Amino acid sequence: MGTTNDESEDTVAPALAAATRAFTATTMARIAGAGFSGVTPAFASFLLLLDATGSRPTALAQLAGVTKQAISQLVRELETRGYVEQVPDASDTRAKIVRLTERGVALQAACAGVKHELQSVAIAKLGKSRAMQLQRDLIELAVALEEMRTN
Repeated sequence: MGTTNDESEDTVAPALAAATRAFTATTMARIAGAGFSGVTPAFASFLLLLDATGSRPTALAQLAGVTKQAISQLVRELETRGYVEQVPDASDTRAKIVRLTERGVALQAACAGVKHELQSVAIAKLGKSRAMQLQRDLIELAVALEEMRTN
């Protein structure tokens, strides 16, 4: 049994990986171009989860789909860099609220701007209908893969 020339075989994973690498590299380059050096993809993703009032680390961990320990480490790193601060929760003095600093708000705006820019590129390249279909297809694929992982 030899290999086949069927283009539909074994092309999804490499294409998805290439798109992911290009998306991540472009995102990081654009954020750096906006004046924020040393930002990681984890920083950029995390900052988009925060709103003006801030959130408890446990809620952020749930939103991000990671452990509380992972969020705590990320928060400490972002706090060291001046992007977030932890303040007492007014409703529970034992708890902390993570909120953006002025510098964090600026980085969050840059991340949101890059996200919007990349969405615009997708629409310009694929058209709105195909870009939205791609989004739906990727969500469907992610759900199927998650089900596969957990079963």
